[in-house]
Order: sequence, then structure tokens, then C-alpha cells
Amino acid sequence: MKGMFFKRIAFFSLVGVFLILGACAQKGRAPQGVMDNPEHHFEQGLNYLDQEKFDLAREEFDQALSLDPEYGPALAGKGYLLVIKGDDDGFKLIKKGERKAKGKEEKLNSLCLEIRGYIAFRKLKKLSASKLISKAKEVFEKAKLVDSKNPAIYFYMGEAYLYGLDFPNAERMYAQVKALGKGYEDKADERWQLVQKANRAAPESKLGKEIVLLDKLTRADMAGLLIEELNVERFYKRTQKAEKRGFVAPKGIQMSFEDLYKKIRVLDVDNHPLKNDIYLVIDLGVKGLQPYPDHTFRPNEHVTKVEMALLFEDIIIRATGNDRLASEFIGQESTIPDIPSTHYAFNAVMLCTTRGLLTTDLRTGEFHPEEPVSGVDAVLAIKKLKNMLRVF
Repeated sequence: MKGMFFKRIAFFSLVGVFLILGACAQKGRAPQGVMDNPEHHFEQGLNYLDQEKFDLAREEFDQALSLDPEYGPALAGKGYLLVIKGDDDGFKLIKKGERKAKGKEEKLNSLCLEIRGYIAFRKLKKLSASKLISKAKEVFEKAKLVDSKNPAIYFYMGEAYLYGLDFPNAERMYAQVKALGKGYEDKADERWQLVQKANRAAPESKLGKEIVLLDKLTRADMAGLLIEELNVERFYKRTQKAEKRGFVAPKGIQMSFEDLYKKIRVLDVDNHPLKNDIYLVIDLGVKGLQPYPDHTFRPNEHVTKVEMALLFEDIIIRATGNDRLASEFIGQESTIPDIPSTHYAFNAVMLCTTRGLLTTDLRTGEFHPEEPVSGVDAVLAIKKLKNMLRVF
């Protein structure tokens, strides 16, 4: 009996040790100051996410979890960091964070991260536009049950509609955020203005709708836009034929214009998804999108405002057949502070700004020639150009 008694004592003592260790493990470390708490570290992590400083965001989420290993929003934050790398398992961690979340705020933070995760998967082309919207709506409905007046859930549902290419519903969500206020007004207003521009641009192609979301347009994207949204080829066909008939091969070289051109292909576009569009604008000879002297096109470089002015000038001249437009402003004084009359693109910039295709800074009057062009501004400008050229 004594032996059995001592065995039981030993057993329960061992269980007690494990319970104590388990309790210690769940408790986490002691805070080192008033601001050293899970909520503060999580909020800092969210700020770093918005700034795309992902390593710093991870540090903050880890700090939150070191204080409370079961802190739901931080678990969801860690899951989101996996998702943006394309890891499906990140959603499991986000959902674990939702289950562990306590109270309204923690639940809403975790649910918003799930919506953001689906948006990230859409950006990675791992979700279709329609699938993004359907998944986000499921989470949005859950979030409304928690707090139907929380602006964050409407803002991120607006983002889901935006990246799902449903601009009218995105506009509606951002308007709701602005009406609710509570700290999201500025972010919502910025996005609302973007959607307003997108609706005015009314891109006809799927590519055009996706491009309006870009902060900076690439040369490859511009080539695609010119083909899909403007059908630029039609303005070059008749003039291109005349150019080719007038071409004389250098002495000793027996080849046609086409054969000579094919001999000098660009070196960096064969593996690009938009290579056919790129080759077409190169074949057409669109100024502003020519290959560089080293025979590269540099498809992922950003299009600048001055490059857009040059290509618009070329298209207008081709469409109208009016070569005098190429020197319309030569000899005049410049009215744009950062584009003197001696600037190589002076005529192109003046041609585009006086016709309302491109704009100058309202405050300073400057053109900012090297500034990257946003996707929505490019689509808007092409729509204006298309309307201007409808008669040709």
C-alpha cells in the first residue's frame, strides 16, 4: 500500500510540474515598460506592413507573441507575412489568430488581415478577381456581425473590390468609410479619388482595368495599353508602308527592310508575357518606346511623363498625317519652368499639355518630365487621346 501511495504522489507531482511549466510557457515574458504590451507591438507591426517593411513587422509581431503566445492578431499578422510570400499555410495561421482573438477589436484586426491576405493572393495571381471578391465578402459579412460600424472592414472590402476590378462597388465602400470616419478618412479619400479616375478612364480591356491599379507604369504595360486600349496599329499602317518603300539598303547589303530589322532584334523581351505587344510597337516605330542603343527594350523600367509626351506626339502626327505638328512650337518661348524651349522634348510636351492630354503642376506650373506615370493617369490620357483622334 505504501508503494502505491508513493507512486501516486510521484505521479501527481509530475503532473503538477508539467502544469506549472505549461502555465509558464503560455504566460510569456514579463513586460519591460508600459508600452511593452501585445497591443502596441501589433499596431506597430501593422504600420510597418503598410510601409512594406516586412522584417520590422515580423519583429513586432514576435514581440507581441513573446508577451502573449496566444495573442490572436499577432498570430494573424504572422500568417499574413507568409501569405504575401505565396504560402497557403499562412491562412491557417490567420484563422488560428481569429479563433484566439478576444473581444471586438482583436477579432476585427484578425478578420481584416484575412481579407488583406486574399488581396495579396490576387496580386500574386493565385486568385481570380471573382474568387477574391467572393472570399472577401464571406469574411466581410462575419466582420459586420462583430461591428457593423467599423471603418476598417469597409476599407479592406473596398480594396478587395478594387483589386477584383469592381470599381463601382469599391467606390461605394470607400464612400462608406469616409462617412464613418474614425481615422480611416484620409486613406479612403485617396483610394476613392483613384476609383473616380478609374471610372472616368473606363478602360475597355481587362489589361486596362488592371493597369489603373499600378502606381508606376512599365514600358511593357504601356506597349500593351497602346495595342489594347488605343489600337495604335491603325494609325501607322498607311505611313509605315510609305517609309518601307522609301528604304534603300546600304551598298553591298542585299536584304529587305523587314529582313534587316529582324537581324537586330531586342535582347530582353523574348520571355516577357507582353512580348508580342512590345514587338508590335517596336515594329511600328512608336517614338518614346524605341529600343535603346544596346538593343534592349527594358520592359520593366517605368515610363516617364516626357516619354509619354514623345509617344503621344508621334501618334498624333501619324494619325493626322500632319508633319508640321512636329515643329508647331519650335521658336516659341516656354511657359513651363522645367521644360525650356531648348529641351529635346519641348515640342512634344507643349503639344500634349496645350491639348489637355498631359498636365502640369497646378501650384508651380512644372511638368516634372522624369516623374513616373501612374497606371490610372496613363489610361485617362489614352482615353482623351482616343476621343481626340476619333475623326481620323
